[in-house]
Amino acid sequence: MGTPSIRHIVESTLATYLEAQTDLTSIAFLTGDSATTQTIPKAIVLCESARAPGDLPEGLGNFSCAVRITLFSNADDTTLADHRLRCAALSGNMRDLASIQAAFTTGGDASCYDVTIGSEDEGVEERSWATSFTFDVLVVFPEA
Repeated sequence: MGTPSIRHIVESTLATYLEAQTDLTSIAFLTGDSATTQTIPKAIVLCESARAPGDLPEGLGNFSCAVRITLFSNADDTTLADHRLRCAALSGNMRDLASIQAAFTTGGDASCYDVTIGSEDEGVEERSWATSFTFDVLVVFPEA
């Protein structure tokens, strides 16, 4: 088996964590490379990049991961107000650092130090509400 990718670890840990939250159970959480048939409502967790943090030594397994989570709701059967309630639940769960850290500990592949909220951008795609959140997730991937 090859070396695990920090980007895959971050995506799968956050998707699993968010999917387990009681206020988000109606949403399918998928990773960026998911081959699952995609239905709405859904959220896609994508680790767009992983780089050495500017203030920590390179190597040593430290990564600052740029994560984008895009939440889609069907505009034909979901009001914008309901979509925004889902967004608030997602954002609230991403602010729960202790629970996110516990999710990484449970996974056992990496540890999470911090999550910094970036932006929240809203738009409409075809017949769906689409809101994109950005986060900076600081993790350590222990080197063997």
